[in-house]
Parts: sequence; C-alpha cells; structure tokens
Amino acid sequence: MRTDLEESRESNSAADACWNRIGVHGDRSCDKLTQAVHCRNCPAFSRSSQQLLEREAPQEYIDDLTRQLAESEQDALEETRSFLVFRVGDEWLALDVHCVVEVVEPRIIHRIPHRTDRRLQGVANVRGELHLCISLHELLGIEGGTATALASSTASNPRLVVAQLSQQRWAFSVDEVDGIHRITQSALENLPHTVEKSGKYFSESLFQLKGARVAVLSEMRLIPALERVVR
Repeated sequence: MRTDLEESRESNSAADACWNRIGVHGDRSCDKLTQAVHCRNCPAFSRSSQQLLEREAPQEYIDDLTRQLAESEQDALEETRSFLVFRVGDEWLALDVHCVVEVVEPRIIHRIPHRTDRRLQGVANVRGELHLCISLHELLGIEGGTATALASSTASNPRLVVAQLSQQRWAFSVDEVDGIHRITQSALENLPHTVEKSGKYFSESLFQLKGARVAVLSEMRLIPALERVVR
C-alpha cells in the first residue's frame, strides 16, 4: 500500500508535469513540441501514463469492488422469476411473463350467440386477430371492488391482457396493471392449506409486493378450467 508521502509526491509530480509547464497545457516552450506536435506523442508523457496505470489501487476502491462482486454473485445464485402483476376486483394477481403476449387498451368485446356462460365474455379483436375473452371475476370467483393500491400505484386503469396457455391465446379484462416484477424464488410463499382446498382460487404461491399480497396464477390449474369454459 502506498504511504501518504508517496501519494503526496505523485500528486505533486502530476501537478508539476512538464506538459503543464512547457507543453500544450503550459507556455509551449518545449523544444520537443516541434517534432512531437502534441505532448501525448512524447516519450515523457507515455512514461508518466504507464506509471499512472501501474499504481496500486486505493484500498477503498478494492473494498467497494469486492462488495459489488460479492452481491452480483449472490444475485446470480438465487433464482428469480418475472411476473406481470395486475388487479382483478379486490385481488392482486400475477402471471409468469413467459405466458404473457401483450397488454393493450380495452377492446370492444362481442358476445357469442347462444353462449350464456358468464365466464366467457365473448371475443375481442386485437391487431386483426380474434381472441376469446374470459372473465377472471367469474372464473376465479373474485368479488367486485377495489383492492388497496400498491405503493406508487396509479388510479384504476383497465387493460386487456393477452396470454398464451396450452397453444391457445386468451384475453383477460383486468382492472389495473402494475407492471412486470422480478421475484426471487425464496420470496415465494406456499399457499395456506385453506386456499389450496378452495375451488375458486387458481394460485400456486404468494408473494409480498409493496405492502400487498399477490397470488401467482397456476398455468396447470388455469388451462383445464379455460378449456371447460369453451366446450
């Protein structure tokens, strides 16, 4: 490690460097400037630059870099999943992003003649393609209402979520979309026993987000339920 005296000498040397006195940053009286044109082309400048690169790094820099590398390694070791978080009625839900095709503004939903199942709202046109629209309120048995907003959440802003499940695309009307969040595997909580036994919930786990409890929807439970709706 360098001593305070060595650091002082180095600082004084840089301040008293020839390029600052008689070079391009000084009075330009150096007789080598005629041939070198600029101080960066001079061997004296190159030697000084090399000494600067070879100097020992400050201990504070080493400690900070070590801490950052340790944190990055820890993050890499812990598996994470990305979820689209949205609200339906008074429930905050999450769907794995690999299922999500897009989130768009609400569309006009056209009823399908002779279909009276309230879980099937109808069809909506999204970018020229017709998608079956499913009511998550009815499918999941969610009561209407407004959940406590997540921290930094904006006012209710309905959206249409298009998702692909089992080679089929579906559209879900939601009351609000909070965005995509990366959640560590360790942050996912097991469902309470009473919820697992409940037929109206299609969740596989829970996690806490900005003061609210979010239920992760299970693809394995959603797919057969959706297929039964359209039979």
